[in-house]
Amino acid sequence: MKTYEIDALLENGLQHFPEHPYIFERDGAAFTGRTFRTFAEDVRHTAAGLLKMGLAGKNIIMLAANSYQYMIADTAIMGYVGVSCTLSKEWKSADVIRSAEILHAAAILYDAERAAIAETLKQQYPEMLFVRIETILALPAEPSEQIIPRGAETCCKIIFSSGTTGMPKAVMLSQHRMYANWESLYLRTPFTKDDKDYLFLPLSHTYSGICNFMYSLCTGMQVYLCSDTKKITEELQMVKPTVFCAVPLIYERIYAACQANGIPPALALGGKIKYLFCGGAYFKPELRAYFKGAGLNLLEAYGLTETSSIISVEYSNSDDFESVGTVMESQEIKIADPDENGIGEIMVRGENLFEGYYGNPEATAAAFDEEGYFRTGDLGKCDGRKLWLQGRKRRMILLSNGENVFPEELEAKYAAYPMITKAKVYAQGGEIHAAIYVSAPCDGEQITAEVNELLPHYAKIRHTDTIQDSIETRLK
Repeated sequence: MKTYEIDALLENGLQHFPEHPYIFERDGAAFTGRTFRTFAEDVRHTAAGLLKMGLAGKNIIMLAANSYQYMIADTAIMGYVGVSCTLSKEWKSADVIRSAEILHAAAILYDAERAAIAETLKQQYPEMLFVRIETILALPAEPSEQIIPRGAETCCKIIFSSGTTGMPKAVMLSQHRMYANWESLYLRTPFTKDDKDYLFLPLSHTYSGICNFMYSLCTGMQVYLCSDTKKITEELQMVKPTVFCAVPLIYERIYAACQANGIPPALALGGKIKYLFCGGAYFKPELRAYFKGAGLNLLEAYGLTETSSIISVEYSNSDDFESVGTVMESQEIKIADPDENGIGEIMVRGENLFEGYYGNPEATAAAFDEEGYFRTGDLGKCDGRKLWLQGRKRRMILLSNGENVFPEELEAKYAAYPMITKAKVYAQGGEIHAAIYVSAPCDGEQITAEVNELLPHYAKIRHTDTIQDSIETRLK
């Protein structure tokens, strides 16, 4: 397999499509594009500026919404500076402070909406450097030819996994590992520079950050940044994308809008779709059948942060409504301890697998078996290279008093409340915590108090975090 590096990909683009419009942002009533040449020059200038600040080899936190500046900074850090540590823009101050502690971060790039969190972080870590991402292109810099590529095998990206047992783990990726799935994906979807990708998913996740954005460096595929998730419907008509990646929540909304307004889904998506991807959560077979039955090339995908976003993607124009696609040719797969129906834990091995969990060698060792297969924690079955997902392995919390608590049983108690879209129960500091995701304002503490009335004393939930459900919370 060919090794891909950011610096080499920039050089390839400068050689083959330098004046090709590449990244687009909305400016009033229209989208305005920047050429690949402009993008490459901005990346290298920004890298030089960050290096001048003494950030070579350092962990740098990215805490901002999607923007051209975010894409520039992320690429510059990974390709030439240090490690880009992308945090969800939805994280609260306590989460960001905790991540900075775990990462030993030297700097944070943040946007205006996260300024208050940055101020709180300054009080905790006055030695950190703080840079508004909106100003990143104005950094004073030495001539860009002085920058040196970081290399394909060096850790360049840390992304926190979604986590089901407390603080998410810090997943380390290199350029080589991020691009290890590219050739297998290209077999399924041979993108070109003339394709248009409408990007609204958060770049802080691997689904969007790698599959939508970093892979576009290989072909020059045009990337249109959503200006506001409330304007997706409007902007799909403006952009008329050929590539669209979303989570099931978005497809549910598109389906509802099409039914309510009597319009076909192809038209709702702009009328030019070639590749329609869905991943990040369970997608109902009947909805998959609806979109495919309308003539759309829907490709189901499955993967984790630890696998550089992808384990399997379906081939184009499949009539399969049940599986999560075909395992990438770049990976090996096995099902551990299958039952009589062939269902067991999905385990994968390949060059796309993460380097490890930053600062957590015990968790890294536990994540792999003796043959180097990664334990996904997901249950499924495999027939040849076709993969079906059947759920998660049952989790157990062992309390200090010797009692066993099964999180799924506690999470099921929250299902009685219609405003709660999902719940995660986990142990932290010897106590049971719950994160509840809500579709409407509610008193999470009161709901937990009612749930606790149904639980034995040892299983009672001591802390509740109430989170507004969003696109980001639907991503693995």
